[in-house]
Amino acid sequence: MSAPESVYRQIARELAAEADQHAADRHPQLGRCAADLGLVYLEFDAHPPASEHGVKAWEAAEAARESLQYGTAVGCGSDTARARLHLALDALAREYAAH
Repeated sequence: MSAPESVYRQIARELAAEADQHAADRHPQLGRCAADLGLVYLEFDAHPPASEHGVKAWEAAEAARESLQYGTAVGCGSDTARARLHLALDALAREYAAH
């Protein structure tokens, strides 16, 4: 019996389907935002948030998902970039704590 899929992977899978649909509908900006955001959730799956920056990354990613629901690529793009930045800072904090 395999382990259940994590919520991060479930969200990434949903975002992949959304990215494909936006591409098919010829909405490349929304498709890219959905794809980029899916990669953020896969990063959460690989390295669960471990610091204040991880929490901020999660909040930014959720704001980006909300922007996608309203069809706003600008909000999604900026929130996804913010999530990536906080994920990188979270990784640095995790690395620093390990030393």
